[in-house]
Amino acid sequence: MSKEGSVSQCLESLGLQEFTARLMDHGFDRLCDILCLDDDDLAMLIPDELTKAKYKTALHQDPILVKLWLDSLGLGQYYDQLQASGFTSLAQCSGLSLQSLDSVRFNLPGHKKRLFREAQSLLGYGKVMAEGAWEEHEQLRGGRFGKFLCLTADVFARDPRDARDNPNEGATAVPQKRRVKFMIDSGSDMVTLHYDVIKELRLPVKGCAKQEVPGGETRELPFYSACLGIGEKTLNIEVVPDNVNTLGTPVLWEFRHRIDEEKHLWLTKAGE
Repeated sequence: MSKEGSVSQCLESLGLQEFTARLMDHGFDRLCDILCLDDDDLAMLIPDELTKAKYKTALHQDPILVKLWLDSLGLGQYYDQLQASGFTSLAQCSGLSLQSLDSVRFNLPGHKKRLFREAQSLLGYGKVMAEGAWEEHEQLRGGRFGKFLCLTADVFARDPRDARDNPNEGATAVPQKRRVKFMIDSGSDMVTLHYDVIKELRLPVKGCAKQEVPGGETRELPFYSACLGIGEKTLNIEVVPDNVNTLGTPVLWEFRHRIDEEKHLWLTKAGE
């Protein structure tokens, strides 16, 4: 199928065939261009808000587009397996990982890498919620490389949205917060917070966890409830006291990520 035919078929399946000429005129003449339109592109090409919303909804959910996308990559033979594995929309495909593709039997190893690479660019980059960077961390001086992926975020004793929902409670109802510089720890399944921050915010104890210490022994460690603000997103989290502030997978999972040699972008997930 020609490039134009792929674009036309995609837009026709979305019920937006009247935009084919406009998209082609602006250089969006390949299927991958159509599937990766971000909010800025849509604002330029589709000014009507209702039509734009219709486009985004169909783009995220229409199962036909998964088949068109795979065919454009020369990977159409894996469509049925992806459907069976739960990847039934482009929104779901955009979040796949190499590990999640282990359930698919690929004829060639390069096909798996191609599918994963192309999935990273699906549905645009999303909205940037926060920006981290490779930085020194005052709690981890003297390391081998000296720099770590870090993010500065707000920690609240309770959800700040509670105060907005109850404006009559007055200024004293606004929860105290603390700006904290976290190190990103993708190998951890917890969030840690320095003892001083926990004490300052008077975080409530939620329970106790057992931690293994050198020698094979275990000790009980309290964990606390808190609220974390990253950009416009607010998360209820559990934190464990430590000497270093770190963000683990419970927080990382809530975002999409783009990391290069300079910065770390925290992005909304597809469909948000």
